[in-house]
Amino acid sequence: MWRFAIALIMVVLAGSIILGQVFNTLLEQNQTQHKARQFSQEQQTLLAQVKLIRSAFDSGMKAHALNQWLELNSKNEGFNYKLQSLKDYPLPSSLLKKILVDGAVFLESNEGLTAYSILTQEQVLLVTQTNIEPENLQTAWLFTLIFYSTLLVLILLFLAPFLLRLYKLRTAAVAIGNGQLDKRLKVGSLWYLKDIEMAFNQMAEKLGRLMQDIKLLSGGLSHELRTHLARVRMGLDTLCETDNPEQKAKFETRINQNLDDMEALIHALLHFARLQNSLDNTAKTEVDLNLVLKQQVEKAYDPRCKLIMEQSPCFIQGDKHYLSLLMSNLLNNALKHARQHIEIQSTQDKDFTTITVSDDGEGIADTDKEKVFKPFVRLAKQANDDTSGYGVGLALVERIVSWLGGQITIETTKQLGGACFIIRIPRRQIT
Repeated sequence: MWRFAIALIMVVLAGSIILGQVFNTLLEQNQTQHKARQFSQEQQTLLAQVKLIRSAFDSGMKAHALNQWLELNSKNEGFNYKLQSLKDYPLPSSLLKKILVDGAVFLESNEGLTAYSILTQEQVLLVTQTNIEPENLQTAWLFTLIFYSTLLVLILLFLAPFLLRLYKLRTAAVAIGNGQLDKRLKVGSLWYLKDIEMAFNQMAEKLGRLMQDIKLLSGGLSHELRTHLARVRMGLDTLCETDNPEQKAKFETRINQNLDDMEALIHALLHFARLQNSLDNTAKTEVDLNLVLKQQVEKAYDPRCKLIMEQSPCFIQGDKHYLSLLMSNLLNNALKHARQHIEIQSTQDKDFTTITVSDDGEGIADTDKEKVFKPFVRLAKQANDDTSGYGVGLALVERIVSWLGGQITIETTKQLGGACFIIRIPRRQIT
């Protein structure tokens, strides 16, 4: 969500700055044009007032009467009239010539636009128009309204993909709630939404895997327990019917073995059920993979094992305990099926760390390569083999590889002829 918040802040700031500059330029141009028109109109109005007063003075109106009239009508209709001594308002000769030609000169101040005209040789007439045209204020409000409306439209356009994806997210969540666990979101190209969609798909993937594990575990557990319970029941029935001490001891031993198998089965079930939660709560650290491989091969202590690796350390992001568990299960699987040779190899390039475990056994058919990673699933040739385990080892391997962000595949090795398990772990982990 932090990406979305950053993107929203960037859009708001960029939109405010850019639109502000654009509308400010337009407003200034509009005000300049309006001011030019208004200035020209005010000049004509002031010049008419000046001519009116000059004509009244030229017609014989006394100076004191003119002063009384000017004071009486000052500020009426937005005009302010003053008679000042020319000594108080000395003007350059250039302006005096302009007044004689045009009748007045115009100067703008904070009070408004003022017309200067010479009434007599000693007096100057000042006529100031103080009206504030409301059109400027209306234009500013109009441009402000357009600015915020445009900014709002820009934000809505930015939010539209988010709201659409949010609606799709709600639809997918409802579908998953109704049991459609294969429902996924299509990850889009918007960088500030990809993390949300990827997180939802990861959640849906984990949920689907959890439900699949529950089905597999319940089915496998019921089958395995039913088999051992049937053996225990048959042993107890036989034990009750016979009086032969040797047969009783024999069947007691078998019953105890089946009870031990049931205990081991339940332990394997609990271990697998707790694995995902344990992985989610485990922090990844830098681990030397070559050191883990060397320890597991030494622990196996089998002459069939051959370890191929570089002398320099091979660091990956993971956990030593779970890496050891992964390699232990892979190696035990190879030891069960290999005849004379097992090869464990680690390689690393700039993108991936690769682990391969190969053997010279019978190999795995293409139709069974996906099945072997499911819990409590054993191949047909292993179904009657008491030493084949419960089919949980490779399921643990697949789950740990997924936690490491990698992939595991099965191929047929050309050199040894058996199965080759290939694990590819990206060196740059995607969060």
